[in-house]
Amino acid sequence: MKEAVGLVAAAARRGDVHAMHQLALWHVYGEPLSRDFGVARRLFELAGTSGHSASAIIHAVFVALGAGGLPPDWSRAVDLLRAAARTDRAAAAQISLLDAMPLTRIGTPKFVPEVRPLSRRPHVEVIRNLFSNVECAHVASLAQPRLAPSVVVDSTTGRMMQHPIRTSDGAVLGPIQQDLVIEALNRRIATVTRTSPEQGEPLGVLRYAPGQQYRLHHDCLPGESNQRVLTVIVYLNDGYAGGRTRFPGADIEFKGRVGDAIVIANTVGDLVDQASRHAGLPVETGEKWVCTRWIRARDFDPWGMRATKPNL
Repeated sequence: MKEAVGLVAAAARRGDVHAMHQLALWHVYGEPLSRDFGVARRLFELAGTSGHSASAIIHAVFVALGAGGLPPDWSRAVDLLRAAARTDRAAAAQISLLDAMPLTRIGTPKFVPEVRPLSRRPHVEVIRNLFSNVECAHVASLAQPRLAPSVVVDSTTGRMMQHPIRTSDGAVLGPIQQDLVIEALNRRIATVTRTSPEQGEPLGVLRYAPGQQYRLHHDCLPGESNQRVLTVIVYLNDGYAGGRTRFPGADIEFKGRVGDAIVIANTVGDLVDQASRHAGLPVETGEKWVCTRWIRARDFDPWGMRATKPNL
């Protein structure tokens, strides 16, 4: 592997945009090179300005997120994506979606839908039409090629593992899988929940085929100091039977229309609210698609994406 890294690095120094892109990815993954979002950001920028469209799109996302230790800059990120859209169809499609959103200069929505209570205990709210139909389709299409069997957190080891409690397929749209449309939707979720975008985990997408389900569970993590205080579930499609979200503590079930969302309060004060336990009931026919964003009590940066390295 050391020899391969050397060859790719040499190609990058000669101006090979594909080599630059690969080095950037390695610096994000932290394997086989050390994780360094600052270096990755510069490599994505160089490759993007030299015509590598995937790098240009990722660089725009990094600028919006403040990845690599620089302040987030939504306006510049959109300008970068708009420049890429002149020659790249994927970037052009993203710009079309963004232009349809009434956004402020920092990427937050100018208007948000009304939030209505569904249950007092557990505290569950409903938001109709949080996402548009085309936005839901975009989220699903971006996640579809990345789907893999869903996992849960092992309460003993803290590691991710497959478990029969959760039988869906899922994908996580992290900083190199998402795009500016996803970031705008994440900011919309933050606005409607009165939290900051930095508190949210990456958007997760789930697909349930007939018979698949998520058995009764709560979303808090054992022994976690920066707890998942809120869960936001957005329903991405309809046309399926079954698959309702059940809250046995309140004896209610909910099935959203396309773009509807529910917000679940997972804690009461500093304590896990056991009444927030919920289940995704088995799908009977068709496929159920949802996306989930878990919101932490404080800012959450599992990769050190926004960190700056000290000058040595």
